[in-house]
Amino acid sequence: MPTILILEDEPFIALDIETVLEGCGQRCFVTLSTGSDAVSWLKENSPSAAIVDPRLSDGVCTAVARHLVYCDIPFIVYSGETESVSELEPAFAEGHLLMKPASPEQLVEAVETALYGSDRLRKSGA
Repeated sequence: MPTILILEDEPFIALDIETVLEGCGQRCFVTLSTGSDAVSWLKENSPSAAIVDPRLSDGVCTAVARHLVYCDIPFIVYSGETESVSELEPAFAEGHLLMKPASPEQLVEAVETALYGSDRLRKSGA
């Protein structure tokens, strides 16, 4: 089963993401709230995909974005900022931008695209 890294420093948003993932059958995820924790975790682990809030309590997580790009790990930039996060760090441009707040359906679609590619056809409702 794929592992998803959730990098989010707002507890309610993190819980919401976890609930949506569990609802679509994704039970293997790791939730971290700081870029430094994520960098440490990524030294020992390689997720299948990541959901990343670019601005965390310990700053912009540029090292995480660079690591994900370098290791070719697909990721979702889950941000409430209207200005371009790729201006903060060019590596963020490699992720799929999903604006907060997203509907559960938008989040599931973004995760499935990150995990399985954009050419995957959804069996239900498409």
